Amino acid sequence: MALQLPVISTGRPLWIGITSRHGRPEWLQQNTRNYLAMVASYQATPVVLTPDLVAILPDGQRYTPSSSGRLPEAVLDALDGLILSGGGDVAPHYFNQPLAGAEEESIDLKRDELEIGLAQAALARNLPIFGICRGCQVLNVAAGGAMIQHLDGHRSPMDGATRFHAVRVAETSRLHEIVGADQFEVNTFHHQGMDQASLAPDFRAAALADPDHWLVEAYESMRHTWVIGVQWHPERIFELGEAHRRLWESFITACSSYRQRTMADG
Repeated sequence: MALQLPVISTGRPLWIGITSRHGRPEWLQQNTRNYLAMVASYQATPVVLTPDLVAILPDGQRYTPSSSGRLPEAVLDALDGLILSGGGDVAPHYFNQPLAGAEEESIDLKRDELEIGLAQAALARNLPIFGICRGCQVLNVAAGGAMIQHLDGHRSPMDGATRFHAVRVAETSRLHEIVGADQFEVNTFHHQGMDQASLAPDFRAAALADPDHWLVEAYESMRHTWVIGVQWHPERIFELGEAHRRLWESFITACSSYRQRTMADG
């Protein structure tokens, strides 16, 4: 069960956007269901955002993606938070590099356009953003950072057991305040990542891989109210510890606070 959140009157359930490569029901069931379930477990309403289907808000508002895959920025005006979900690689031309380790067959330019556009617009609005695995990477790129296109030893086999490793949390970070731990275990499914030099200017490392201390496993914005990217998959809560529930609780609480502020501003 999810942790109990403080009661905040927002007039309606929270609406939280979740990006996905496709909007087809079979794709969502296979690839997005854990994100949807996690958000729903906090009595919030997930809103699926994809480059191939109209985004439909709970009140019936509809937003159509462009031919390049971008949704109108106005879709964010009704949302209380944004989750950039996991998936394939980001095209390296977005961070001014040639293809050098990214897996070309996993790149989806329409998804890149969708998520980079939404991420930049959400940052401008100070909307709470939770970047997860690919979402962590594409958010960093959207904010002006770069990427290490390939690294070994951090990808769980597609047809095997999940791999785990420890991360060390920076004592002065918001993440440390949230999880209340110097170190905890994470699952690992990625083959791309960031080091300190790759981080966007507004981001700082919040957790490093252990033993690969050069690899940034989590970062946070120094300028925004709640913007955190993690390389692992906290939506797979069924295989993770209490620190990950605290992270979700913090995100949902930030979404509630954002909703309160927007209501107060009229």
